[in-house]
Amino acid sequence: MDKKKKIMVFGTICIVCIFLLSLVIANPPPRAFKECRDGIDNDGDGYTDWPSDPGCSSKNDVSELNSGFECDDGIDNDADGYVDSNDGGCSGPTDNDETNCGDSVCEGAETQESCPEDCGYPNSCSDTDGGFVLNVEGTVNGYLNDEYYNHTDFCLDNLTISEYYCRGAYATTYNISCISNTTFACSDGKCI
Repeated sequence: MDKKKKIMVFGTICIVCIFLLSLVIANPPPRAFKECRDGIDNDGDGYTDWPSDPGCSSKNDVSELNSGFECDDGIDNDADGYVDSNDGGCSGPTDNDETNCGDSVCEGAETQESCPEDCGYPNSCSDTDGGFVLNVEGTVNGYLNDEYYNHTDFCLDNLTISEYYCRGAYATTYNISCISNTTFACSDGKCI
């Protein structure tokens, strides 16, 4: 290759390099934006930057959010339409429960089991004497259709008992005579 062609190739390479360098200088690659040192409360939790914001592990942290806490992770965890500090269930960024149990509204992830105060109590039954036991006065209590009940075994007369017991989540009663080989009467809600 002659000298003139070498100079042209070298010149072309130089022009291409200068062009590429100008593109890089004009449009530098984006740097990671560091929210934990920008002076702004980026996640809206009332705390700004490191070390004040619980979501910042250092001043070089790129996000003020903290995935370890429901009330600072940027997600609507209880599906009520509100996120983190805007959710009435959050008392602060380190609160790990976004539900707002106790506000009289069954919303989002609240259920009868997790928040009966808002969603109603599930049907239930508990028996102090352990079931259909005639020689022990027992009491059944629980909820039926969100209403609390409490019933104690009692004598209908001196021979017949009204025995309460549970069938699954429901209370039932059965009236039965106390007269048998071992008992002869009803007294104080039990066969004696």
